[in-house]
Amino acid sequence: FIAWGLTHLFTGRAAFLHLGAITATIMSANVFMIIIPNQKIVVADLIAGRKPDPKYGKIAKQRSLHNNYLTLPVLFLMLSNHYPLAFGTQFNWVIASLVFIIGVLIRHYFNTVHARKGNPHWTWLGAAVLFMIIIWLSTVPKVLTGEPKTSAASAAAQVYIASAHFPAVRDTVLGRCSMCHTEEPVYEGIYHAPKGVLLDTDERIAEHAREIYIQAGRAHAMPPANVTQITDQERALLVAWFEGAGK
Repeated sequence: FIAWGLTHLFTGRAAFLHLGAITATIMSANVFMIIIPNQKIVVADLIAGRKPDPKYGKIAKQRSLHNNYLTLPVLFLMLSNHYPLAFGTQFNWVIASLVFIIGVLIRHYFNTVHARKGNPHWTWLGAAVLFMIIIWLSTVPKVLTGEPKTSAASAAAQVYIASAHFPAVRDTVLGRCSMCHTEEPVYEGIYHAPKGVLLDTDERIAEHAREIYIQAGRAHAMPPANVTQITDQERALLVAWFEGAGK
């Protein structure tokens, strides 16, 4: 539910980073608020010659085990900024949830083997199946909602099309973005437009003016790693287009 909520508050990229930060905060809290204080209590009892209460060790061990299982998911989430196929889809919250399950399965295998309690090979099968599901979710096209476009949206789009900057903006978007954001992407490895966003016509470019402004104009998040080498002048053009529309 946290992953779902974050993806509805932030972009996929930001949601993954926030989810990673929340998980890391929980892990840190386990250490500084439970594990270390309990250890100090046990050490103090030993120094004083008292028999330590075993409950403190059990609680600390439990929280340490929790952190152990969260290690792989938090690493992926904090590095997810480099993997747009993970967060650039409408199913990004599902992918984030599956990453947690995969991380737990992998850690369970190693924990069990290291404790000499067996060799649960089934965990790898489960992780592989979930990973294949993630691959599928990251490439499936956007599910059509069937909601008709409102006249207000069309009217707003016309404002951006009427801008004096639009001809240059259209050339920039078609040259830097539409190889992925089109019905049939031509960029290698991209089979469907990321997040279902299409930027191959005047109307579609105008409908996504705000996203273009934020992701390519202000945040420089798109194109990923600037693979199409969009220039600073072109980014400034996108900003001027969006901010100046309708004025």
